[in-house]
Amino acid sequence: MENFFRLDKYVSKFAGISRRDSRRFIKGGKVEVNGKIVKEPEYKVSKRDNVRLDNKKLEAFGNIYIALYKPSGYVSSRSSKEGRNVFELICAPYSKELSVAGRLDKDAEGLLLLSNDGSFVHKVISPKNNIEKEYIVELESEPDGDFIEKMNKPISCGDDILKAKKVTRLDGRKILLILTEGKFHEIKRMVKASGNKVTSIKRVRIGEFVLPEIFKPGDWKELKDFEVKKITGEIPGD
Repeated sequence: MENFFRLDKYVSKFAGISRRDSRRFIKGGKVEVNGKIVKEPEYKVSKRDNVRLDNKKLEAFGNIYIALYKPSGYVSSRSSKEGRNVFELICAPYSKELSVAGRLDKDAEGLLLLSNDGSFVHKVISPKNNIEKEYIVELESEPDGDFIEKMNKPISCGDDILKAKKVTRLDGRKILLILTEGKFHEIKRMVKASGNKVTSIKRVRIGEFVLPEIFKPGDWKELKDFEVKKITGEIPGD
């Protein structure tokens, strides 16, 4: 069954403008539907119609999947109380339709997934799907064997039992940590309970999709179908 939209909602959604501005443009004769100017905001259109705003075609979009290199200092929500948010980095009409599939703390950086596909978001964040999230974590002091051993066991933190899938030592003060769930400040709490302190966190992989090496903080791209399937486990990684 084909879905129909009010014209003002369609223009707002696919032009990335407010509903108020959408109605103003429509009533001002700025919107065409299939070559005809339409001035009624309640006029019904579908994604198959050719809708133009100031003679520019509005491209209707379906499911969108975004990989973003989240910079430190940005929150993974739309909250205006905490300063800058990751949605400000997505310069596209569909940015207001997106949700985050697995947040990162404000002071963390790295791979962040965003989508308007609710089932995809749920699949990525649900612990029962065992989708791996890999992090490079820098610590305040160099970890020893005892620390790594503690981190590889279930850790009791208040009412929570935290468990990494795997923790290995890297060079210097860095460790590589793999999780399959995302509890509140999980990595920081595990590290603190094991006798150390986190100085930085960078997520580098979700599923079998790895943060591209050429990405710099703030860079993003739309994912192709095969890349989405790498994340959800429908196809293996390289």
